[in-house]
Amino acid sequence: MSYAPSLSGTVHRLPFAGGSLAARIAPIYRAALETVGGDPRDILVLKRLPNEVPEFTAELRDVVGLESRPNVKSVARHASTLLEEAAPQLTRLTYEQRIEFLAAVLQGRNWSEYYDRAQEHDSFGSDVGQLLLDATWQGGFDTESMGDSRYDDLLRELAEVNRAFHDKLAERDLVEQASMVPRAVEALEDQTLRTEIEREFDLVIAVEFEEYSAVERAYIGSLTANAELVCVAEQEASIERTAREAGGLDRFTDGLETVDHTDDASAETPATDSRTSETRAGTPYAEFLATGSVSTAAATPARIIAAETLDRQVQEVANEIEFLRHEHDWAYDDCAVLLRSVGDPMPRVRRLLQQSGVPTASAGVNGLEQDLAVREIHALAQYYADGDDQALGLIEARVPDLDTRVIEDCVDPTSIATTLKQWIVTTDLKGRIARESDDIDAREQFRNLSRLLSIAEFVDTQDFLSNDWFDFITMLERAITYDAPYAHTAEVTVAEGGVTVGDVSLLKNDSRKAVFLINVVDSVYPGEERLTRLFPTAWLKQMSGYPDVTQPTAADVTETYATASKPIGDPFEAYHNHRARRQLAVGARAADSRLYFCRYRTTRAGVGKPHHQSRYLSAIQDHPELPTKTIEGAGKDRDIYTLGSASTEILAQPWAQLESIQAIASQGGSIDIQEAEANFAEIQELIETNETVSDRFVQAIDTQFDMARGAIAPTGPERRGRSDPGATDGSEGEKSE
Repeated sequence: MSYAPSLSGTVHRLPFAGGSLAARIAPIYRAALETVGGDPRDILVLKRLPNEVPEFTAELRDVVGLESRPNVKSVARHASTLLEEAAPQLTRLTYEQRIEFLAAVLQGRNWSEYYDRAQEHDSFGSDVGQLLLDATWQGGFDTESMGDSRYDDLLRELAEVNRAFHDKLAERDLVEQASMVPRAVEALEDQTLRTEIEREFDLVIAVEFEEYSAVERAYIGSLTANAELVCVAEQEASIERTAREAGGLDRFTDGLETVDHTDDASAETPATDSRTSETRAGTPYAEFLATGSVSTAAATPARIIAAETLDRQVQEVANEIEFLRHEHDWAYDDCAVLLRSVGDPMPRVRRLLQQSGVPTASAGVNGLEQDLAVREIHALAQYYADGDDQALGLIEARVPDLDTRVIEDCVDPTSIATTLKQWIVTTDLKGRIARESDDIDAREQFRNLSRLLSIAEFVDTQDFLSNDWFDFITMLERAITYDAPYAHTAEVTVAEGGVTVGDVSLLKNDSRKAVFLINVVDSVYPGEERLTRLFPTAWLKQMSGYPDVTQPTAADVTETYATASKPIGDPFEAYHNHRARRQLAVGARAADSRLYFCRYRTTRAGVGKPHHQSRYLSAIQDHPELPTKTIEGAGKDRDIYTLGSASTEILAQPWAQLESIQAIASQGGSIDIQEAEANFAEIQELIETNETVSDRFVQAIDTQFDMARGAIAPTGPERRGRSDPGATDGSEGEKSE
């Protein structure tokens, strides 16, 4: 479906600067207060991005000096509330329930030849599900704009699948979150509902307007048919809307009177840190990345963390975070680790940080696969289903001194959900989580338990399922397989107490003292745009009805991005390259005090082709007004602050010292043995005085020293053909395990 929004009101254009969104809109909000007579209850503030809504609300109250809480909602949440009033019989699907309903539709589908082959791939269900989700958020596939090519025929087939999926939901009075805004647009055609809704406000302020999609613009247009509309948009800042629609702000502001603040010297300047009145660390670098020019001098050089591998890059980031905590007394939640997008490798980045002792807080749907409590419930279900001995072993490992009769006593033959609730209470699962985990990890596990109970209740109640443990296991395993750390949600919050880990859009209008931009390599920024695994890029370029930008013109590129210059080359490649550059800019400007660009050479040690640093980072280094400073890392420019880094560094010491000595000796130089001896003495003191060091780690260190000096031959392919793989040189009388 295509939307032609009709807007009437005012749009305030702000310069690309970022920082506190509340501070930036405060003058506009105060003016709106005067318009409505001073009562904040008469103003509805709609935030396009769903993250940080409570924080933004509290800050707006403080900045403006309100005595009461301003009325702030995300667009998706407001549409959901409106639809609940219009159709109270509807029940909103959870993410896991959506997966199951869609799986039922996909499995019963008589596919065309192309999709029949494609569904043999494990990712087929999740790939189709994500594409349908993206289309639904925009009101469905735009079949009116599709052409006659066989590629558009493939999209028509998916549009039919999407209709069948939503018909199946409608039969049960179910609705998915992605269809809330389109449904709310239709609901506003009811005059009785409109009259009821319009009593809530006299004026609407739509912030982050640069990110509003066509259907969302249609929503606020309809919502304000009899009220005043004030939009606030930021120049050169859209990273979500530009994925779906090409064009600059001018293309979407018909009917709106423009108030231009981009050259307003008297406006509050979010380019400065409100706490210090100094230029925020990320501002000059972000401005250059977004606009191609620099108007603000850098207050502090951007740091570059360069590592050999992807994992080592994250470990160096963890060590730098601990350095900032110990040397500058910063908290974990003063730091953010940002990737270009959600999904792979974000879960791995989180795990590596956690393994290094750094607690993390992420937004959206948290992963199920690594949650030990989820594994326990999965094992319990397997045991109930078929008495699996391996599952019983895992349960007994999780619950010490467990009497198997307890497992049977928890069973409610009429309800899987009740059985799980009884297990959680009887075995004190929540108490065990609280005792064994940090607060932030415990909160995440509690949320995941709620997701599991939701799955169980769904299996209990749906007539198209068998309502047994096998169905529960299937649905849980499918949720784990398709699980994503994103999922479009009505509200996104980040738990306090840990390092924020997310994509760059998470902090688009927020900031942290230190921001680490991960994987700033050319294969990511810009990388090769892969909108979906379902179709080759060459096909996407010929799909006129695809729900992302696939057929931009050269004019689209130059209109959308200030950094675009002629010649454009391939418009598709140029368009998405400039979008990646803008994403990097949005991530960079979130840094208040320190900005880090982090890169790596190979994915794993000695494996794969080398990854070169991003061309955009190279452009920064070439700019005379954008200073950078490379940090050599743990053991060099920095002491070792993390367990993960310490372990890696200690185990590498014997080899590093030996290679250094050999290099000097081969060149005829003199060798200072004292430095090596000092390092080895520190390691010896660590393992002798620290009671938390395990015997296995001590043995690993001893083995590394033995191998470095040749006492034990290294294991691996190079040893094939030797008669005694455990033989030593005879001087030590021991073998390697």
